[in-house]
Amino acid sequence: MKSSIYISANQIQVIGYVGHSVKQYVTYPLPEGTMFNGTITDNAFLTECLILMKKDHPDLFQSGVTLIVDGSTILSRKIVSPHLSHKQYLQLVRDDFADSTDSTSNLVCGYHKLYSNENAILGCAVNRTQVDSYVSTFSDAGIRLNGIHIGVEAVIGFVKAKAELHSSTIVINVIDGLTMLSMLFENGKNNFITRTRLYGDEKEQVFQSALSNLNGLIQFTRSEKINEITHSYYLGVSAADVQILEAFNTHQEITIGTLPVYQGSATIPPEAHFACLNIQYGGSIDLLAAKAALDKYVRSQKPKKLWIPIIAGCVLIPGLIAGIIGYFIYQENVEIRKLEDYLTSPSIVEQQIELAMLIRETLYYSEVISQMYDKNDWEDTLPKASSHTFDLIAVSHGVAVEVRSMEFNESTGIVRVRANCADANVASDYVETLYNNGVADSVEYRGYSTLAEGVFTFTIDITLRTGGAN
Repeated sequence: MKSSIYISANQIQVIGYVGHSVKQYVTYPLPEGTMFNGTITDNAFLTECLILMKKDHPDLFQSGVTLIVDGSTILSRKIVSPHLSHKQYLQLVRDDFADSTDSTSNLVCGYHKLYSNENAILGCAVNRTQVDSYVSTFSDAGIRLNGIHIGVEAVIGFVKAKAELHSSTIVINVIDGLTMLSMLFENGKNNFITRTRLYGDEKEQVFQSALSNLNGLIQFTRSEKINEITHSYYLGVSAADVQILEAFNTHQEITIGTLPVYQGSATIPPEAHFACLNIQYGGSIDLLAAKAALDKYVRSQKPKKLWIPIIAGCVLIPGLIAGIIGYFIYQENVEIRKLEDYLTSPSIVEQQIELAMLIRETLYYSEVISQMYDKNDWEDTLPKASSHTFDLIAVSHGVAVEVRSMEFNESTGIVRVRANCADANVASDYVETLYNNGVADSVEYRGYSTLAEGVFTFTIDITLRTGGAN
């Protein structure tokens, strides 16, 4: 039996399951402040709670344990991107969240490809210390985590699997204590993610605070020319809570409701939404695997075997002493024989051979370090691909051009774009816009034609300006 765990603002939730069928559901209460916005604030107390749960329900913590996390400290956003390699996707995510940390080397990054007909990914970044906190807390409780999944990704997977949610503009609101995650979907595709702090001492006040968030989302859809919102669904609330939300709803054109995240014989309360979603829809982004990859990368950047030059220097000292001793012995003829015997002794010969080997090895690693610096200098001259650059090429150029595909060649710094427009003049305006915005160093037409429907189609190679558009 596998287990899915979510730690909410007020309890630990554990679901034991086989396949997609829930077999057991247990909880453990937590005082306020143990967990806040996805961050463990009291590791010692949480460890004690996990130990007690493991003691009472050992079968739930034996194998296949995965944790799903959510909160404002777990950064995620939609990023426009062409087709890239795995390494390039990770670097794009790291660059996109660079302004959220002092050092990008501390960011554990992952991504999820959104839709086959869209040049975009869901990028995610978490501080390394936060992931370490998850791992150490469970490890101290004697529980081995097999994976750490992301709540936002699970919600996207849930909506993608529900065809009935693909024909309108909807909002999925996930309530956890006094925080709320809101995700806007148009025809099944996620367009916007926001988080809200809820206020109020009574449940009615909290729900009024949650409903007020609709005003901002309605304004967003209108400014972005997105279809009007028709439904606003709330996860983590009961049927009775939905009636309260409906009573306070001032937008009569928007239907208020909830969605069942688990359909089976077991009785699972609505507040266990993330633990249930993790069973079926979590997994593409695994912070545990991402952190292991980051640790490996950081280790690879450190100079190796720095002790070799130190040992070489230590070995040279006896040789120098031997030279000085030889000089004085030379001055005393009576000691000449003794000196010769000493210099030709097996131990000295062995040290000389070892010294020669150490010198050769030191030269080898010096050459490796030199090559690494040369490689870094070369990479700094390459054009830097950023989400802003690709967004400007694909969407925000402001010209009536429909970009059908983008392909980026990192080694040449060339983005091949295939697009449609009304005529050749519009295509020229599009190219001029790329020059004016500092994106293109040069643009070369690779072919064009006019379709039967009167649509002008063209292919261009854009050589990105070194440094890219930031």
